[in-house]
Amino acid sequence: MKSFFSPRDIEKVLNVSYRQLQYWDQTDFIKPSYRKQKKFRLYTFTDVLLLKIAWELRQKRNFSIQKLRKTIELMKQLLHKVTHPLIELTFLIDEERILVFNGDVVMDDVSADNHFKFCVGQLRQEIDDFFDTKSDVEDQDHYVSGLEEAS
Repeated sequence: MKSFFSPRDIEKVLNVSYRQLQYWDQTDFIKPSYRKQKKFRLYTFTDVLLLKIAWELRQKRNFSIQKLRKTIELMKQLLHKVTHPLIELTFLIDEERILVFNGDVVMDDVSADNHFKFCVGQLRQEIDDFFDTKSDVEDQDHYVSGLEEAS
């Protein structure tokens, strides 16, 4: 289970452009939690969670920049208060509030239209699957190159 992510990792996993990440960092919207040697940025899973939510709300729900900033600030405040494991949480987000649930949430069609549902465990699974697949391909490439050298 990967814990730290480079901007290039984020770009590949979330499909958020490198330039967008730089802009969000420079404008103090969503900054990486760690910097190595004041140069290299590293994001934690919580950072990735915020990035994914911001990106989805902007792309799928057409949140304005102001509404997005307000929502992400509320998310940051909520995350500091959460005592359950993060991957067990589901967030329901609308224009006015954020609801946090432990576990999955079942909604009717009207609620689904009015709320953005975000399951943290699903994001964790997507990230783990992405890096497991990537490492499987790298292992296979390494194995094949080892066979070629042995021939």
